[in-house]
Amino acid sequence: MIGSQLDFWVAVIAMAVITYLTRALPFLLSSRSRWLRRLTEGSSLAALGPALLAGIATAVIMPDVMALSGVSEILPYAGGLLATALSARRLGNAGVAVIVGVVVYGGLLLVVGR
Repeated sequence: MIGSQLDFWVAVIAMAVITYLTRALPFLLSSRSRWLRRLTEGSSLAALGPALLAGIATAVIMPDVMALSGVSEILPYAGGLLATALSARRLGNAGVAVIVGVVVYGGLLLVVGR
């Protein structure tokens, strides 16, 4: 009984700390913050965000791509990935690039009849 109550309060405190940090960190790491400047200026940590996004994308996309067979299955994936990459490079906005990639992917799915 006491162990389960302790587990409960540890979970509540952990959630409170995580909630606080998600609310407070944007203010602590504002553009005027010296902490943020130390993390981004000349630091290898500056590449951490893009590296995490690339790693997550690879982990999500690769199993589906490895299971594909035939041009009609590969074309939508390849077209969507290419459109996303080109849009991200050209526009510099990851959100818009993802939307463009999804639209191209859906369009190619319609074209190949899947």
